[in-house]
Amino acid sequence: MYSDLRSWASPIRNQGSCGSCTAFGTIGAWEPYLRIKENNKSYPIDLSERDLFSCAGGSCLFGSQMKPILNRALEGVCTEECCPYDAKDHLCSQGCCEEWWVGAKKLIAWERVTNTLNMKSILDTVPLITTMAVHQSFMNYKSGVYHSLENDPVIGYHCIAVLGYSDELGAWLIRNSWGIGWGMEGYAWVKYSDSEIDKEMYRIIPDGEIPPEPRPPIPSPCKLGNFIAKLINLIAKLFRRKGRFYYLNNYKSNSKV
Repeated sequence: MYSDLRSWASPIRNQGSCGSCTAFGTIGAWEPYLRIKENNKSYPIDLSERDLFSCAGGSCLFGSQMKPILNRALEGVCTEECCPYDAKDHLCSQGCCEEWWVGAKKLIAWERVTNTLNMKSILDTVPLITTMAVHQSFMNYKSGVYHSLENDPVIGYHCIAVLGYSDELGAWLIRNSWGIGWGMEGYAWVKYSDSEIDKEMYRIIPDGEIPPEPRPPIPSPCKLGNFIAKLINLIAKLFRRKGRFYYLNNYKSNSKV
């Protein structure tokens, strides 16, 4: 069994020196889903990772959790043109266009998927979102099927989009947000069950465009409570508990594409 949805995806992007992987992973699955829904690989869609991340309370230093990111997507995300990404912390909607709803999209629902057979069934038609523990060796991945090594330290936790799978390879096809210089031009095959990658995935259901409505800016807590966020993340990391913050950055570049 095999699935590869890369032909529906947007160009690979680079989150730069900001722990905004949750926004990039979510939108990395969302945009190709919309093209599949429209049955048009040229369907123009470019959602703003900055808008999603900052309005969900994300911090470049400590990232964010998945739940607030996905819940924020239920309210709507504007276009990249309206709110360009710059790998910096912002208050929600700060510096974005006033008519944010023009071209904006939202999710109607999201759900956790914990059964690998269900994951594959979904990936036969649309992408998923997942998170993983990142080992040191992952940073140097170039091609083939990635698997962590013995005594391979975990250096962070990361969110990515899943755009396929291969039973022949025994691996998931992931879309990263570290630019085309990483991996297979931004993609990678990751071995089933490695690095907690299929412990839990997230299925999204887009709802198309949203009507004009006021959305008052919500101050982001990114400048507050960093010590608490770091402490919570450390506890989650030590005990492998759900609810950890996903924050891993790519320090090589500060650009989106």
